[in-house]
Amino acid sequence: MAKKERVIVWRVTQNCDLKCKFCSYSRNVKRQRDDADAQLISSFTEVLGEYRKQTGDEVLVSWIGGEPFLRSDLLEHSERLHRLGIKVSATTNGVPLTEEKLRRIDGCFSEIVFSLDSFKECDDDVRGFAGHFDIVCRRIQELDRIRRSSGSGLKIKVNTILMRRNITDFERFCGLLQNLGVDEVTFNRLGEYDRPEFFGDNRLLFEQSRAFAEKLPSLKRKFAEKSLVIHGSEKYMERFMYAALDKPMPVEECDPGAWFWFVNENGYISPCSYTSYEYKFPLKDIKSAADFDRVEQYFREQRHCARSKWCDDCFCTQVYEKFE
Repeated sequence: MAKKERVIVWRVTQNCDLKCKFCSYSRNVKRQRDDADAQLISSFTEVLGEYRKQTGDEVLVSWIGGEPFLRSDLLEHSERLHRLGIKVSATTNGVPLTEEKLRRIDGCFSEIVFSLDSFKECDDDVRGFAGHFDIVCRRIQELDRIRRSSGSGLKIKVNTILMRRNITDFERFCGLLQNLGVDEVTFNRLGEYDRPEFFGDNRLLFEQSRAFAEKLPSLKRKFAEKSLVIHGSEKYMERFMYAALDKPMPVEECDPGAWFWFVNENGYISPCSYTSYEYKFPLKDIKSAADFDRVEQYFREQRHCARSKWCDDCFCTQVYEKFE
């Protein structure tokens, strides 16, 4: 796998303000809720600045949750990263974003990803929040107006969860997003592990996945002409179809840690979110830019000595080129 910019996806909170039916961080799920340590975020920010300065490599830090903007300090950390030349992103349900926050996002983020799953009836239902669709549409339009005024170059993206009830509306949905001012669209299939009680009746069928995969290249071309980029490679769609058939799709080599790190709320680095507590490496042990290669070597050794069960049926979207 060719090296890309260094991407660090950081789950900074397990708290959320919505009741999404497919998500284990839904606020109506009883579970432990942890937050990333603010001092650890600050200290690692300085290390990333050193790494960026010494190597010249592009670095993207992408905040996820739960809902990352429930943290009152998220924008402060983001602004510090921006000053050090680090690109910043976040995935948000949009609800906590005020106009002031949108302006600060425009000032320091490279991209912002809104979670929106379909048109109003479907989205409000699966998100467990009446009015979510309308709120996100307004936030996108407000942010588009702000960035046009500032000339910031901020990218506005939408990520959607594809399931049985919304996949046939994807083309019309992309038309709506294009009209709102969205630049790029990504998608995930509904997964089976977070909320199995919802998955069974809502999972994608094989025929739906195959029809979608066949149509995706033409949809990409159609919307590219309208300046809307739709991501997702042929390899990614193959992953969809294997999953729909309940066929495992093992991965033999993924260059663990070479360009992608997942950091969880408890301060552990792993090559993906699935291996957070199998191949974990303490973030606090990264003291300088010189330690980065040590992390990659550690992941390779771990994978060789104690191959994770997840590697025998890999669901990591980075491996399967979600963003291609």
